[in-house]
Amino acid sequence: ISMYEFHGWVTIHETTAEIDAGNLEGIIGNIQGYISKLSWSSGLLKMYPANGMYHLAVGGCLNRKTSEAEDLLQLYRFIAEQAPGSYGLLYTWDDEDIEGYDNEFRVYVLARGNLQLKKDIYLSPCVPVVEDNE
Repeated sequence: ISMYEFHGWVTIHETTAEIDAGNLEGIIGNIQGYISKLSWSSGLLKMYPANGMYHLAVGGCLNRKTSEAEDLLQLYRFIAEQAPGSYGLLYTWDDEDIEGYDNEFRVYVLARGNLQLKKDIYLSPCVPVVEDNE
């Protein structure tokens, strides 16, 4: 069975020094507006408040990699631009990847206004770390 799996989270901070430097409510509104414009149909995509901070949670598994995969990356980049103090992770696994990453998770790290792709050292290679060949 082919699939595109994704799991991620972001904690929204306006700057690296302050959660709310005076513009957080506007930033949250911008992010929520961005999310509402996505034609999101699969999995979890939710922003929520907890203990005075805002968080984003994403997760799901699609039959194949669709435009939603790029939508997630663009959302993370938008958050980085809007609130450069934000931080989080996005784990993805595309078992049909044609660039040689079909047996490993890709990890996108959001920190200090940048989104960087890193090598996964915890769950990859997916076979045999998390699955067996049949």
